[in-house]
Amino acid sequence: MPSTPRTLAALSTLALVAVAGGAEARSVIKQQAVQVPHMAAVNTIGDIDGEFGHLGGFSRAPDFSLTGKPVGAGTPPATSQPGGLHGSNIAVLDGDVLVVDADSGELIRTTPDGNKVASLALGSGASQLVLDADAKKVYVADRSHDRVVVVDVSDGLTEVDAFRTAVEPFGLALSPDRKTLLVTSVADKTLAAIELDTGFEQWSMTVGPEPRGVAFSPSGKEALVTFLTTGVVGRVSFAQKTPSIDYVSLDPAAPQPALNGSKALSGDEGRSFVRNAFAAVYAGNDVAVVPHQLSVPQSANADELGDSGGYGGGGGFAAPITHRLAFLGMPDEGEAARVDSAFALTSVHQPRAAAYHAASDTMFVVGFGSDDVLAVSDVSQASVHLAWKAPVPAPKACGPNGVAFDEGADELVVFCSLSRTTHRMAASTGAQVRGGQSPELAKSTLSASAQRGQEIFRRGNSQRISTGGVMACASCHAEGRADGLTWFLTGNILQTPFLSGRVMGSHPFKWDGKDATLTDSLTNTVGRLGGTGLSKTEVKDLTAFLAALPAPRTPSAEEPAAVARGRQLFESDATGCADCHNGPLLTDQNAHPVAPDLPEVDTPSLIGLASSAPYYHDGSAPTLEALLRGKGNIHGMGRLSKLDDGEIGDLVAYMESL
Repeated sequence: MPSTPRTLAALSTLALVAVAGGAEARSVIKQQAVQVPHMAAVNTIGDIDGEFGHLGGFSRAPDFSLTGKPVGAGTPPATSQPGGLHGSNIAVLDGDVLVVDADSGELIRTTPDGNKVASLALGSGASQLVLDADAKKVYVADRSHDRVVVVDVSDGLTEVDAFRTAVEPFGLALSPDRKTLLVTSVADKTLAAIELDTGFEQWSMTVGPEPRGVAFSPSGKEALVTFLTTGVVGRVSFAQKTPSIDYVSLDPAAPQPALNGSKALSGDEGRSFVRNAFAAVYAGNDVAVVPHQLSVPQSANADELGDSGGYGGGGGFAAPITHRLAFLGMPDEGEAARVDSAFALTSVHQPRAAAYHAASDTMFVVGFGSDDVLAVSDVSQASVHLAWKAPVPAPKACGPNGVAFDEGADELVVFCSLSRTTHRMAASTGAQVRGGQSPELAKSTLSASAQRGQEIFRRGNSQRISTGGVMACASCHAEGRADGLTWFLTGNILQTPFLSGRVMGSHPFKWDGKDATLTDSLTNTVGRLGGTGLSKTEVKDLTAFLAALPAPRTPSAEEPAAVARGRQLFESDATGCADCHNGPLLTDQNAHPVAPDLPEVDTPSLIGLASSAPYYHDGSAPTLEALLRGKGNIHGMGRLSKLDDGEIGDLVAYMESL
């Protein structure tokens, strides 16, 4: 029987709010220039699934190309490192493999040859685990039940305890002394520390939106937190009695050069933004590596700004999406210390997870969108270089989002999230290990059609989806969410819409409401991306996957009474909010003439509003308060001008609960 989660005592709360992407960070950063590769458009366009090519307007991305001076040292680092410094969905214990599968919500244990020997039901979306090999315990983030489950792995899998967390725990990290567990929580936007001897919360602090991974430094003096949408990493210092957080920018935020006659526009167009940083991993010599995506909302050729203009379509322009590894020199000297940085472009599509082997100073990075693994040698040294790149030896689509090192076998073990299988690869070459593939370890909760749609959604390197294969659906909609950016489309600045929990039943689609059905919308979106197109069956499968995306979790209500008062205001004739935002998805499914730049704007669903900033079709309102105070580019929606500060606060509290 699952144990009852303990009630955690909050000893302190640090009200520290993250800076937005592109804002100044307090750390001094040595930022190297980033050159986004591009080339003139060519006429030959074919399907190049599985690789880039000199096609569709973009040059082939390098497997590994470092920009800037390496941040590592001139000598090798220590040959060992404590385990569990960062979370993953896979770990190795004496050859056995431990996997947490988000789809089925199961924690699974296999023998070294992949045979399943035990499983433990947790909750859908269970995200990360960390292993304390000495104590024979594994800690698992149960994302849907707001707890960290403690499992004894000395023999099989036995749940022995559970710790209550803030809403929607995701990332985990175990301190080097095995006494403290760090936990990020997505909906509540927090980082918390749990004292493992007691199960009580030592402290908690507010961080930026969409937090994901967290990692302890090998010394235990600091930690890093990653985010999907802020363009920064949070650097947490434990030098003082009360932990503090500083933000280190990964975002050049510099305008890219105009290409082929494109002209500068307002909004995010032409600037670069770091997105989708799922993990941070400390290597040796005080170096940390953060895999991520660089997004460049870029206008197309000025002569081709019709429906095909914008991301991916029309004319030669800079690739709107590239993939990188950030190398950060992270001395354990607190926020006053200088942080040097360098970046490596890579052809690994959607790098979501990494593992570090200290003895060889090698970092292994998996490509969620390209089903491959990159090995970087001397990763914490000035001689950093590519060791090898190889496909995951899986006969079906893989979607790797976890990798672990098996020290005894000198092998990598990769977890394929789409097939729910593990695969072993030789650490020195990337070669397939004979008999190294497990059978399917758990049954998917998705229909067969939705599973096929899930594969299409994350698929990179396909010209059927985008020009040059540089963009996947998941590039802008990781986990079905939104990148928080605006893109130049059909002559307008339009923000990326939030998908999870909002799609089915919210027609018509597109900000101008021009697409009557989801089939129309998906077909036209692929066209805008510059893709050659999907079949009717593939569009149907993609629709099935979007229908299966759950609504996002809502944050904890600080004052339930304020939420209740806000609901009364929202539904009242005094504000008129419910005139357009009504029904199950809080939309009247109509378009209205409220914007100066579009004839009409479709009424968006308000589900998951706390997670979908910025607001309005053009992203001109950065916060809900700014929206309610009329500080965006749209005015006259509702009757809000006479609301006082308390009523504005109540409305925000209610809208964040949707």
